[in-house]
Amino acid sequence: MWPNRRSGAIKTLATLVLGALLACGAAAQAGVDVNFGANVHAGDDARLFVSITSRYFDREPRDVEGWQERCYPDPDDLAVALFLSANGDMDPDAIFALRKQGLGWFEVSQRCHVPVVAFFPAVARDPGPPYGKAYGHWRKYRRDHRHVMKLNDEEIRHLVGAQVIRDYYGVPLETAMKWRSSGRDVRSVMVREYRSRHGGREGKGEDKAEGGKGDKPRGDDDKPHGHDDKPNGNDNKPHGKSDDHRRHGN
Repeated sequence: MWPNRRSGAIKTLATLVLGALLACGAAAQAGVDVNFGANVHAGDDARLFVSITSRYFDREPRDVEGWQERCYPDPDDLAVALFLSANGDMDPDAIFALRKQGLGWFEVSQRCHVPVVAFFPAVARDPGPPYGKAYGHWRKYRRDHRHVMKLNDEEIRHLVGAQVIRDYYGVPLETAMKWRSSGRDVRSVMVREYRSRHGGREGKGEDKAEGGKGDKPRGDDDKPHGHDDKPNGNDNKPHGKSDDHRRHGN
């Protein structure tokens, strides 16, 4: 029994250490928003999103644009692929090859050796839908690694999107989760917030978002400006450096 107990303790310690290291890496990158100025044309949401994600994941814009055009036209899936590549050991092209085989995002993450903890920054309370079920599985898995983790594609997209928004704009995770769960994809949220901060149509008072899935006017409580929110630097923040394949996921 002693060797098994010691092995379990070592695994638990390794998970905690990994989580702490991921958190430190994210804290150094939090709030990396910059003004891209004349490099971004008004109304070109796709190019602006490429600029934002290439900066966040420390990738060449031309590479990100290529992956967006060839592999990941869905901005949520582009963000997930770059996140898995940053936290795992495969490049986005190899990840796309796995997606083409019909693998879901969570199974792909396991093939990339992305630790489960990377998807779950610490939260002060139950985040509720669409995050609550995923965090429930995570709590069970932390207590017992024999628990079978189950994350579908939409849960992965929400979890990754919230982290990208939080880190890039330096807002609390709860705020980022709210923005991402409002019915907009990560590109729509990121672009809207960028223009509210740096000028543009949304920044000049228009309430209609550009692009994205399920766009609808926001009320005051839903506007992703985050200026009254203090960034929470204490979250466990896994962060990376750097198609139509909805049919492959849930």
